[in-house]
Amino acid sequence: MRSILKAAALSAAALGIALTMAGPASAQESRLDKIISSKQLRVGIILSLPPFGMKNEAGEPDGFDVDVAKLAAERLGAELEIVDTTAADRIPNLRTDKVDMIIGQFTRNSERAKVISFSDPYITAVVMAIAVPSDSTAAKATDLDGKRVAVIKGTTQDAAFSAAVPGADIQRFDSSAAALLALKQGQVDAMIEDGNFLNYQAKLAGNLKVIIDPAFGNLIDYNSIGVQRGDQEWLNWVNMFVFELNTSGKGRELYRKWFDADMPAPVNPQF
Repeated sequence: MRSILKAAALSAAALGIALTMAGPASAQESRLDKIISSKQLRVGIILSLPPFGMKNEAGEPDGFDVDVAKLAAERLGAELEIVDTTAADRIPNLRTDKVDMIIGQFTRNSERAKVISFSDPYITAVVMAIAVPSDSTAAKATDLDGKRVAVIKGTTQDAAFSAAVPGADIQRFDSSAAALLALKQGQVDAMIEDGNFLNYQAKLAGNLKVIIDPAFGNLIDYNSIGVQRGDQEWLNWVNMFVFELNTSGKGRELYRKWFDADMPAPVNPQF
């Protein structure tokens, strides 16, 4: 019996050595290799969030995030499949493998990073931007002291602006659309929202301008591309794509195309 056990132990050891020498043949293939092999890239985008994602007159996906997705597919030599998603479905779609990445105004934070991975930022937004009529003389937040200012109830902008300019006549609205309408109709003198939203609205309206007050310059929203956890090779490629997007100036070019303005808080290409 002792001889049998010894022989079995030697056999097991030999098998272990053989498997070690053979390498991790059973290691999971990176999504990067799968995409390159299949030439298919599935990207989740919110197509109800213009100008980041929307349908054009021909019914085709269009917008800033769509253009970024097209660039990614081009770099990978893959055909792009856009999966229309919602903000609530972004993480579930990644975790259930319905998409390879999410490009959908994804603010990265430590709570979300428990379940997915984030790339470096590809676009930013100044959280506290101010929209006023084009002929307004206001140049900073304190110029709105005593003025009627629209904010969205319960938002970061509401709390921060109310504290910074306590003399303003704060008008609270349930939605950005309602606040914007009040500004256009002259019911308020200014509106507070994030810079990306207001830049796009100013582009559409033609008679509004956006003010970025340096006093709020540290309130910046960083948006990243979301991918599944556990695939470092795929995340490395996505980060390299984002790096090239930022350092080449292509990201700034796309921002100006869709917002007719410079990105309020340009991404630092050195990260």
